[in-house]
Amino acid sequence: MFASNPLLLLAIILPLASLLLALRPAWQQAYRYCLPLLPLPALLAGLTLGPDASLELPGLLLGGRWGLDELRQVFLVLTATLWLVAGVFAVGYLKVHYLRRFCVFWALTLAGNLGLVMAQDIASFYSFFALMTFAGYGLVVHEGTGEANHAGRVYLAMAVVGEMAILSGLLMAAQQAGSGLLADLPAAVAEADRRWLIMFLLLAGFGVKAGLPLLHFWLPLAHPVAPTPASAVLSGAMIKAGLLGWLVTLPFGEVSLPDWGNALVILGAVGSLGGAVLGVRQRRPKTVLAYSSISQMGLMTLMVGAALANTEYAGPLFAVMALYVLHHGLAKGSLFLSTAMALPAGRGGQWLLWLLIALPGLSLAGLPFTSGAASKLAMKELLKPGNFEFAMAPYLPMLMSAGAVATMLLVWRFLWVQRAAASVGSIPAFMCLGWGLATAGSLVLFWWLPWPGAVPDKAWLATMVHEAWSLFWPILAATVIAALAWRSVKQR
Repeated sequence: MFASNPLLLLAIILPLASLLLALRPAWQQAYRYCLPLLPLPALLAGLTLGPDASLELPGLLLGGRWGLDELRQVFLVLTATLWLVAGVFAVGYLKVHYLRRFCVFWALTLAGNLGLVMAQDIASFYSFFALMTFAGYGLVVHEGTGEANHAGRVYLAMAVVGEMAILSGLLMAAQQAGSGLLADLPAAVAEADRRWLIMFLLLAGFGVKAGLPLLHFWLPLAHPVAPTPASAVLSGAMIKAGLLGWLVTLPFGEVSLPDWGNALVILGAVGSLGGAVLGVRQRRPKTVLAYSSISQMGLMTLMVGAALANTEYAGPLFAVMALYVLHHGLAKGSLFLSTAMALPAGRGGQWLLWLLIALPGLSLAGLPFTSGAASKLAMKELLKPGNFEFAMAPYLPMLMSAGAVATMLLVWRFLWVQRAAASVGSIPAFMCLGWGLATAGSLVLFWWLPWPGAVPDKAWLATMVHEAWSLFWPILAATVIAALAWRSVKQR
């Protein structure tokens, strides 16, 4: 076994080695405090290793190859960061009840999530993806209630269907490529006689995890019943694994497929707007956020469709999607963690807490000078009329604006139901620290994290000022709609 970058190996070994702490009940408290440490090697790898970092494991499965490139580096930094802050939060959140079981499934799911991001060979990628998926079931059913078990059954049924589709698509693509490396699949899929079938299987299989319309049913069921730190990583990091699966297997940059692009743009629009329509009707904060994730993944699906439709823009769109993933994961993780925060007794402290809770949501809607604004400006620049010629291309700007309005409506709905559900009391220090780190990551640290060159250059501030109205009017429109809806309900 030869390891050119042992830090990549340690990123997986540490979570798996931590399972030894589950062997004795007396060690479970120590296990709890180890949770924030488990993603540290992966975070260090994402921040310090270059995009050409690699690890050869010839004795693993069919010959393992792990490594980073610009896309994987962004996904790894996001994934490790979110698992770290959620792990800090979990130290204060978890009770003694089922503590050891939670830690075991947490470590297994983490290892799978980190491993699939770094995997560059098909066998490792699928093995880690399956490990993340099925270990995640233990997090969904952790509380053991009837509602949790029902959500777990739906999650597991859809996971099995998704895994079968992924495995079938990967095997067909690998046979066509004559290779076990993910990098060889896009060109092979582009030239395959049964390209439509391979693409359908991969789109549907990874679409289960990504919350594609009609494959999303597990999300609004699983999020409300899972422990809050698990909900944060489910929505902030794990559903992004479906998007990564698309990006590393489909024939981006190899051939333009306008018909597939049209279909995915339509599905993305349905997810973005349909998720909002369903989400504003929900009464539980985490359920609203689950539909918000479906809505946001709809915008990412829209970009995937555009990248498939025009091969020339696949590379730039990858950079924008990486930026959007980083922004959305940090913001949504912060919002999920905030659902378990109690309000301080003082009125001034409550206003400050509500402001800090609201800011990541406003960032999702594209508030100027936030990470969401940077993401949406990058999207707008690439998806403007004239860059694409497929049938749905003229509607892309309108769909993005509608998506921004939908996002803000969901933010207002979340704040409303969270206000009704919030209690007044003390907050454990580790919960405050985990949520605070997540919020800081969304609002401040985002600008120092690595991503491919998607953000406007040094003139981004001037660009943001120039485009401030285009960013702000969807927020204003959604606020007016929400105010009218609130007044209508109040007058009944």
